Amino acid sequence: MRSSWRAAVVIGSVGLAAFGVRPAAADDEPPFVIGSQARWFVLGGVTTGATVAGADRAGYVGGELSLVRLRDASYFGFYGDGYYDFGIDGTYVTGGLELGHKFLGLDGGPALRLAHGTTEPGATVRLNLSAGVFGVYVRYGYFDAMTDDHVWQVGALLKFPLVSPF
Repeated sequence: MRSSWRAAVVIGSVGLAAFGVRPAAADDEPPFVIGSQARWFVLGGVTTGATVAGADRAGYVGGELSLVRLRDASYFGFYGDGYYDFGIDGTYVTGGLELGHKFLGLDGGPALRLAHGTTEPGATVRLNLSAGVFGVYVRYGYFDAMTDDHVWQVGALLKFPLVSPF
């Protein structure tokens, strides 16, 4: 009886070893990596702040969505945001490219200002200082209104990684 029990254990162990081992496939990730791996992320969050220069100074609140590639403490990607500005009683929509390294980031691109039944095209650039999911920024916008409107804003951003699709 003891020999049949030992034989069953030996046969079972050999069987598990044979079926549990497989050759590495070409798309397998390495089992251990030192350092960061490049990866795409979708991030989303809320933004708030104030327009600090110009006739229509007031606060604003809105949201932002980004698709960025992160590698070795640097990132590059695309963003879009929209926010309601209480000073102009209207909405800003901006989008474009973003890039950064460690705590410092820069983004910018085309912008639209929708207020009082008009749509004004413009451009914006923003300098970010961030730590983790929280950031503060200064944004400059120019809109080709009849008054050549320059907009300066300071704000804060709380943005979280939503998904890493690839």
